[in-house]
Amino acid sequence: MKKRACLVERAVSPNSAIAVIALAAVAVSVASSSSGQDKTGQPKSGMTSGKAAADTAADSKKGKQVIVTTIPPGYRDWKFVSAAHEAGELNDIRVVIGNDLAIKAYRAGKPFPEGAIVGRVAWKMVPSEENNKTFSQPQSFVPGEAPDWYLQFLEKNTAKYAATGGWGYSNFGRDLKPLTDEKTMYACFECHKAVAARDYIFTKYTP
Repeated sequence: MKKRACLVERAVSPNSAIAVIALAAVAVSVASSSSGQDKTGQPKSGMTSGKAAADTAADSKKGKQVIVTTIPPGYRDWKFVSAAHEAGELNDIRVVIGNDLAIKAYRAGKPFPEGAIVGRVAWKMVPSEENNKTFSQPQSFVPGEAPDWYLQFLEKNTAKYAATGGWGYSNFGRDLKPLTDEKTMYACFECHKAVAARDYIFTKYTP
């Protein structure tokens, strides 16, 4: 899979050691995905699934996509779904969270209802000097500063977001400002089509 900073795009192994690290991180700081742009104002390579996919936005037969531009209130209190480490240029620790409707669907193995929201919070992964001194070897990694792809949310509203499979997509940078570039945002939906059979959600629930 091409590298990207998209939200629920990875199934996470329950046995992953990094999931344990991220769980500890959640307890410390489940903070606030992405400006998706570099310093020149252009979309980052890790944020899209390619120009060809993004350009299909204009060809959508289901109407114009609606981009989510508001951070859901209370997301810091949402429950844990799963965790992952993205390597390469992203090099982050990320956790996936869900509101009550999403969590109930996940745990029951049922379809996501209207109003379900799945979120992703990311931090740069950095070594912990303090922990490594205790362990006498470099082995501990913890969340660092918020990256440009800080927050992402998927919001279920079949009618409102018909053009993108019934889900509204959002990206918020470290400054908490939303990304509203239509082609970049539509590329998220193009990527999530790979798991249309799972209602476009990549991340599986980690018990």
